[in-house]
Amino acid sequence: MKFVLYQPWIYLHGGLERSLLELVTHSRHEWVVYTGHFEPENTFSGFANIKVTELLPTSINRNMLSVIKSAWQVFQQKLPVMPNTNGIVIWGDGIGDLLTFKNTQYPLFTICSTPLRAAFDPVYEKIANKEKSFLYKMAYQVFKHIFIVLDKLAWKHYSGVIATSTEVKNRIIQGGLYQDSERMEMAYPGVDWQEDTRQYEYQPFILLAGRIMWTKNIQQGIRAFLQADLPAPWRLVIAGYVDEKSKVYLKALKELAMQHPRIEFVVSPQDEALSELYRTASFSLFTPLNEDWGIAPLESMTHAKAVIANASGGPMESIVHGKTGFLLPANNDKAWADAIHDLATDRAKTIAMGKNAHTHVQRFTWVRFVEDIDHALEAWVNGINQKKSDAKQ
Repeated sequence: MKFVLYQPWIYLHGGLERSLLELVTHSRHEWVVYTGHFEPENTFSGFANIKVTELLPTSINRNMLSVIKSAWQVFQQKLPVMPNTNGIVIWGDGIGDLLTFKNTQYPLFTICSTPLRAAFDPVYEKIANKEKSFLYKMAYQVFKHIFIVLDKLAWKHYSGVIATSTEVKNRIIQGGLYQDSERMEMAYPGVDWQEDTRQYEYQPFILLAGRIMWTKNIQQGIRAFLQADLPAPWRLVIAGYVDEKSKVYLKALKELAMQHPRIEFVVSPQDEALSELYRTASFSLFTPLNEDWGIAPLESMTHAKAVIANASGGPMESIVHGKTGFLLPANNDKAWADAIHDLATDRAKTIAMGKNAHTHVQRFTWVRFVEDIDHALEAWVNGINQKKSDAKQ
């Protein structure tokens, strides 16, 4: 089968970009990829082997005016779809749904990493509006409610929905976007799992990996590490990718770290360097609040490392509390500091939990992710074609 895939932005080393790359690279179907913004030099090197075509531009800025402008660009975008295409797949994490209005000539499907968080995630909304002016908050509410109305209309065009976690599925249902039925499936983004764990080490440092941006709540990990007050040579290594709009946040994190000699920032590491950090860390921290899913905890676990995370969102599905890591109250610095101290001072426990994590995470692989999507799309397209055939008889 042949599918067209659209995502408004492909420009980072993030879970969405990695998931998209795995799908179009390993699917048994043929894919044509379109986007509104592509930066091959800043995303995964594997995109060099894929033809990605840029259409009407979408801004990577996330201020309200830029988002509205980008939403308008997506709304009026007509995809150049070949006649033998079986369907259009929109990889949704926000405004991409608006593409449905101008592209109803083919079956429409979505792989949803999350509905627009600014509209459908109350945790995100609370953080985004913190310390903002009254006028900003009013404008936010107006934009939010207009978008919700439009998004509900856009979702009526989907013939099938793939959610990338139960958290995402719940947001879809609770937001009134789509009903839970045979037209909604699950496909968890995953990891390249290897059985042998002998090559993994447990050196005296803690890894906090992932994109460095305000939604990742990295300050919580810094505060907890400082409060744990671990002796030398224990370190906290914060490793992740930073785009232009997040440089101010990175500066604030460094100020919070107070130039602590054992808090290290590794900015935009190469894939090999990041893999080495996963391989040699003792355990990991995952600090986002109400994360959609989370690839970083899976990467940690596939490298046989326990993960300390907030008890909300995706980690509630991927981490088993007390067995593969700890799920703790959000922003409870003492609970986090105690868990950090516990693992740092009990090497046997750290290694045992890491091995449990490695065994547990094998259920979340890229092979299974791609197969689940391929199977769902095939079933839906065949069902649509069968209905058309029956109608002609």
